[in-house]
Amino acid sequence: MADGYAPGEHHFPHDYARVPDSLAARWFTEEEMARSLDRLAADQEEDGGWPICWRAWAPGSALEWRPIVTVEALRTLRAHGRPVG
Repeated sequence: MADGYAPGEHHFPHDYARVPDSLAARWFTEEEMARSLDRLAADQEEDGGWPICWRAWAPGSALEWRPIVTVEALRTLRAHGRPVG
């Protein structure tokens, strides 16, 4: 792991192609996008939200960013036609 990164901190195709008609969507095969979206859906936590996937430098970071990450995950899944809820 590189210095400064959290354990498990990675970027996935859905991070770059949040909507199917984005320029970045052409960088990935359908299979790669499907696996990425499967991973995104699987990361949903029991309370319905998604975790932040970067190092939290202060205790409030996760509290502040988790709602934003959750909304972005829901928007990405919906844009790609995945069920949300």
